[in-house]
Parts: sequence; structure tokens; C-alpha cells
Amino acid sequence: MFFPTLKKTDMEKVTVTEFPGLDRRESVRMGGFRKMKNLCSEGYPALRTRPARGLSATVEKPEGLIAKDALLWVDGRRIYVNGLAAGPELAEGEKQLVSMGAYLIVFPDKVYLNTKDLTDWGSLECSRTAAVGAPISLCDADGAAYSGVVESAGAPEEPEEDALWLDVSGTVPVLRQFSQESWTAVEGVCVKVQATGLGEGFAAGDGVTISGCSVERLNGETVLRAVGEDWVAFSGAVAGSTALKAAVTVSRTVPEMDYVVQSGNRLWGCKYGMADGRAVNEIYASKLGDFKNWRCFEGLATDSYAAARGSDGAFTGAVSYLGNPIFFKEHCIERVYAASQGAHQIVTTECSGVQQGSAKSLQVVGGVLMYLSDEGVQAFDGSLPVTVSQALGEKRLHGGVAGTWRGKYYLSALEEDGTPTLLVYDSERSQWHQEDGLRAVGFACKGSELYCLGTDGKLWSLRGESGEAEESFSWMAESGELGLQSPQRKRLTKLLLQMRPERGKTVTVWVSYDRGASWQKQGQLTGNGSLRGQAVAVRPRQCRYLRLKLEGSGQCVLFALTALYERDGDGL
Repeated sequence: MFFPTLKKTDMEKVTVTEFPGLDRRESVRMGGFRKMKNLCSEGYPALRTRPARGLSATVEKPEGLIAKDALLWVDGRRIYVNGLAAGPELAEGEKQLVSMGAYLIVFPDKVYLNTKDLTDWGSLECSRTAAVGAPISLCDADGAAYSGVVESAGAPEEPEEDALWLDVSGTVPVLRQFSQESWTAVEGVCVKVQATGLGEGFAAGDGVTISGCSVERLNGETVLRAVGEDWVAFSGAVAGSTALKAAVTVSRTVPEMDYVVQSGNRLWGCKYGMADGRAVNEIYASKLGDFKNWRCFEGLATDSYAAARGSDGAFTGAVSYLGNPIFFKEHCIERVYAASQGAHQIVTTECSGVQQGSAKSLQVVGGVLMYLSDEGVQAFDGSLPVTVSQALGEKRLHGGVAGTWRGKYYLSALEEDGTPTLLVYDSERSQWHQEDGLRAVGFACKGSELYCLGTDGKLWSLRGESGEAEESFSWMAESGELGLQSPQRKRLTKLLLQMRPERGKTVTVWVSYDRGASWQKQGQLTGNGSLRGQAVAVRPRQCRYLRLKLEGSGQCVLFALTALYERDGDGL
């Protein structure tokens, strides 16, 4: 009697030793994961969990975060420097914190704080009023009054050398001085207005607006030439020493701006919309080295700057990159080429700009500017932006807030359904990883640590170098559809995991045959602190493809994953 010969079952072994991170696309790369939680790229080619964080502080109303020599944040109406309240009281609401030298400037409040001398703080703007009857007279550029001035429509007869004559024959009085038998107009003649406390908060060189003066030609924008506690002097001339017939206001103002950055020892800002009752689409710059002055126009290279723009749409962000300020709209970039002589140029480039509501996503990572646009995360090296978020799939992110640490781009954003997520892009390896649902108000890098202030008020040290260490956290990695690369039907018979879980922590293995709709537990592994290989037996089930999910807590490193399949025909 003869028995039939049994055909040997074909076996297939697939081993993965490189794990390229998060990949949400329909066809996931070998070793990639469609979903993950609290994993990072630092163990590449192995897959490892992120470092434990440290809780550095808790804030009641988080409104902003920045790092200088100290870590500064805004809690409600106060600025905190390393946990101590300092500076002016603020209005409620989210803040833009801008660093310029030792100073922190806060918008939209328009206030400043010297972080080296916490007693030095105040407002960028200033307004003082001289009441009716305040004396007004001529003086020189230092504020010293002229003496012996003869006021008349005709030149004095037989004047002495250096005699002064105020010529009132024309519409505007002109102060002249007799020298070498001729009358010459005196340069630097100023008008001095005196009133108690009038000069407080002002400084020589401030660009101000004079309003309310009965001498109409003195009203408007001008520059203060000299300032005292109870007086100010600015270019102009008046007849004689008189008194004001109406109250006069001297004001230094800062334009309303959507976004502000520091570049080239100036502050630069932009505004689109209504301001002071008129429609504006403008870019501004403060006076060189002076963040208080935005209305100083004397024809000098150090002047303030303002320019109207022709591109349509609201500004969506601003940043200083490659030595120049750049302003974004959703569909273009407005790049300012600042000139030392003051002849600044602005070039508009049509491209994918910053998404509305993602102004805080702008970060320079390894010399490349990255930001969130409507088309995904962009990398801009100075030419044109390139999308680097293909691995995140087609779902649209919004509300981006970002930070950077050693070549990594940390992006806190909202998914389409409003769920917060913290994604990390490793620019050296071009890999994405997902941490958790931390929703950030802002990031700040100080020393070798990256800090994140969450909307829940918790200030985290993301590398765990400071603060109270967090308790053990959970992690997860879910693969895409395994088996799509081959047409054969097959059975998964065994999994071999090479990993190092934290001592006492358990890793659970799950398998899904219906695209993640349900999961079957296949085994688990408990760590003892050393590298372990674990064979996980899987109940044979014929399928064309399947998903694999690993879940655990604490620290863990996955070095390799081997799957053993039993093939069953060609499936054609």
C-alpha cells in the first residue's frame, strides 16, 4: 500500500531591524508604524520610548513662554522670571514675547522688562499733556533759551556781531544771526514747551506726535531734540515767548501689529486690517537700537520704517531668518532685505506660507526654517519651501505651536477632529515620531533642555533634566498592513521580539486581522533590565494581511522583530 507524499509547507521569515518611525500613509514602509505613542528616534535604527519628562512648574493661566538667561513665562497678568513675578501688570490674553538684547518686549501690551535689572520696566508708548497757559519759547537743540532776541519784520539797524533777530516777515518765523556783516539763518532752532512732568517718559531722539497746539504748523510728527523733567524741545519756531492757548499733547506711539520679531537690532512688525480708522496692509520697523520708537523719520539710516504691501490677505506669521525679517501670508512670503543705509527692500514670493493660526510653528531647525502650512509641514532654506510631512498622511493639522532641540522639530498641533498631538521630526533622519497629546502654549530652549508650557499650566522639561520626574508613562506602536508586499495567502505562526523593557514592566503583543477593528492578545513579555528575546506564539489564521500592535509602559527599546509565516498558495 502506498501513501501520498505530503508536500512540505513553504515558510517565510521576515525580519525588521530598522524602524523609520511614524508613517500614516496607506502603504506603510517596512518597519514603520501607522500609529504610535511616546516613541522617539534617538535609538535608531532601534525603536525606543521617549525620555521621561520633568515637571518644572505649574502655571494658573499660561499665556506665553520664552528663554533668555532665565526662563520667563506669563501667568495671567504677570511676567515670571525663574518663578518670581516681575515687571508691569499685563492685560488678560495670549502674548507675543520678543527678545531684544537684555530686554523682553511684550505685545500686544507694548511693555518692556529689562531682564538684567528687574526694576527697569515700563511702556513703549508715552503721552503727556501741557495745559492751557503753559509757556512756549525758542531754544537751541540742547534746550537752552536764546537771549537778546530782537523780534521784528525788518532787520535791526547797526547790529552787533552775533546779534540775534527773529524775522517774522514771513508765514514762518526765522531766527537769524548777524555775522560778517550779513544775517544768516540759525540751524537747530527749537520750540520749548514747559509743564510739570511733561518730559517724563521721553528721551531726546524720540519720534512723537504733537497735537492740540493753536499754532497749527507745530502739530504733527516730529523728533524731540532735548528733554527735561518738566519740558520738551522739538524743531520749529514761534514768535516770542508766549503761553499756550490750548492744551498740547505730546505722544510717542507704537503701531498696532499682528506679529513682531527682532532682526538686525530692530523690531519689525506687520499689520493687516483696520487701524486708527483706516485699512492697512503694512510692514513696520522700529528705530535702530530703539524698540520704543516707530515714528522717527529724519532721512537717516537709523530711522524707523513703514511700507505698504500689495499682496492680499492677512499676515499669518513672522520670523527672523538668515539675517532678515520674513513675514508670511497663507499664499506668499514677504522677505525684507534690510540695508544699512536704510533703503530696505521687500520681495514677495508666491508659495505655501504659514497656515492661519500656526504663527508659533515657525522654528529654525539645523539652519532650515520649518513651519506648518495648509499643505503640511514645510522646510524653507531660503529658496522655496518643500513639504516634509508626507509620512503624516492626508489628514490636515492646524493650530501649530513648535519648538526645536538639536535638529528636532517639536510640533504641537490639532488633528482634524480637534484632538491635540505632539509630533517630532528628526531633520537628520527625515523621520516623524508621535509622543502624546501635550497641547503647548509655547516652547523655549534653555541650555541643553527644551521646555514646554502646556495649556493645562504645566511647565515640562521635555528631556527630564530639571523638575520633578514624571511617573511611568504608557507607550504604543501599531503597524500598518503587514503582508501587502506579497500576493500569497499566509498564516502568521510565530513572532520573535528582540527588546529591552524596563525592569518589572510588561509589553503586550496584539494582532488584528480586520484593519484594527478588533484585537486579539497573543502574548506578553516582562522586562528584567537586560536584552531579551521573546518568541510569541500566534494562533494560526489564514489571512492576506494583518496588523501588529505593541503596548507597554516605562522605558523600552525594540531592536528587532521577526515574523514567521506559513504560505498557502499564490492567492491568484
